[in-house]
Amino acid sequence: MTASKGWGEESCKPPRSEPLPADPTGQRLCEIFGHYRWNFIRADLPDDATAKAAWTTVKDYPLRPRVLWNHWQDANQLIGVRFTHDTRYALLDLDAGGDYCTAEGVAQIRAALETIGITRTLLVRSSWSGGLHLYIPFSELVNTFNLAVALKECFKAQGFRLQAGQLEIFPNVKAYGVQTFIEYLGHRLPLQPGSGSCLLDDALNPIGSSLARFFWLWDGAAGHQDMDTLRHAMKIGRDNHRKRPKRRSHPVDSWRHDLDTEITEGWTAPGQTNHLLKTIACYGHVFEGLQGQSLIDYTLRIALHCPGYEQYCRHQHEIERKVTAWARAVEGYYWPLGTTPTRDPSHPKNNLVPFNQQQAEDAQHRIRIAYAELEQAGELPEQITARAKAIAQSAKVSQQTLYKHLSLWHPQHQEGVIAAAASLLDLTETIPEAISQLPDPLENKELHPIDRNMKGEALRAGGAGSDLSSFSPERGVRGDESDFPQDAGPAAYDPDLHDQIQHQIRSLGWSGDVICQFIADRFESKRWAELTEDERLLLLYHLRR
Repeated sequence: MTASKGWGEESCKPPRSEPLPADPTGQRLCEIFGHYRWNFIRADLPDDATAKAAWTTVKDYPLRPRVLWNHWQDANQLIGVRFTHDTRYALLDLDAGGDYCTAEGVAQIRAALETIGITRTLLVRSSWSGGLHLYIPFSELVNTFNLAVALKECFKAQGFRLQAGQLEIFPNVKAYGVQTFIEYLGHRLPLQPGSGSCLLDDALNPIGSSLARFFWLWDGAAGHQDMDTLRHAMKIGRDNHRKRPKRRSHPVDSWRHDLDTEITEGWTAPGQTNHLLKTIACYGHVFEGLQGQSLIDYTLRIALHCPGYEQYCRHQHEIERKVTAWARAVEGYYWPLGTTPTRDPSHPKNNLVPFNQQQAEDAQHRIRIAYAELEQAGELPEQITARAKAIAQSAKVSQQTLYKHLSLWHPQHQEGVIAAAASLLDLTETIPEAISQLPDPLENKELHPIDRNMKGEALRAGGAGSDLSSFSPERGVRGDESDFPQDAGPAAYDPDLHDQIQHQIRSLGWSGDVICQFIADRFESKRWAELTEDERLLLLYHLRR
């Protein structure tokens, strides 16, 4: 059975041994979206049409063409697919409530796409929640990864925010798996009955939900793409991706990238809610300059749209309370990039113990109690693995938390821990002359974004760059470049930063060997004395995680 006239190559179709649906529209659906049949995603249609679906990955069997068509027609479930090594389309996901989920935002994105040869797109409402999907069809197969890189480079160069809750690209720029194969992210199929998905005009008005009309528009758009320009952009994007130096970005850029990566990945298992809420709130406060109710609203919106929230978050019944607590905790510990701290760290707001510190102290107390009870009962194992398991179970803490406090239970770390940490970072032994020549230290004894470390400027209300959703004639024009910070001069020694690193290591209770290995693992086998001030700033961030 063949596709409609003018449609593509045989390689885009499922194998001949897999019969296609009898319906011509179903055949087209399978030819375009059934190119890769493994690890598809599905979800039951929520009772509340505006609720987020609980997607799961089906790994037990492939999604055969006729089954795919049958699932698509089922109004009680949602179905989605993944990309393989080549593709005839891409998809942009604009979440409801994000900066780009408007007619103006779509116009900005379309203008940016034209700079790499993509001149026609199909706009679809993804579900009753109001999110948007912008489909990009092609008349020929293109390399999936190269396309993903080209789209990412295009949007980054023009200042778009690529993150969950704002703008996501499918196919995504996935990591290369050495030990195991890594899949592309999955996406839902368009226009499923009962899902709320429909075609939209440029003003976001519904214009029907006919799948046949969708494919008619698809063919028209695919034939108008400038494939020569797109192929050139894909080559440049892939070359830039290969040549980009690793681990040479500024510590602040690394921090921002780490936060963004964690937010984009979302929940992957239970027990991650506190960590992710802190990460989202930290990003919003430090890099978006949000505070108060604006920070709470931002954190809640991003969390609700993160992958895996419905499936793994066990705090959905109290998510607003959790978000509020974390937003307030973050405001008391971090501050917006380019500004100076506004609080005295020796006097926390309302005389309350910071949330993270309170959690850490509670965990340490439970570990001490568990250790004492097991030892008194004669049930404390000698073997380290068995001891760790017994203490973790009794104290009701994770293994990760337990290993942060080795001095409380590990026989090789219960003596001389603080002395070892102090000797590793002993200021009087390493740079006695430098300390005597330094100006008086800053009164505020905490890490704050001074110019040589952050290279940032305070956010200016109404100023350039303060509203990423604002449209200017320059947006979408080929040749836009992001500004990069100038190289800083040699950095002087910072005793405040050094004091904080010492304090953090002491609080972790690590031995000198553990600290040395921790530094070597994160800074290309360097030793403490070889770290630059920027790298020491990044070290403090890693220690605080």
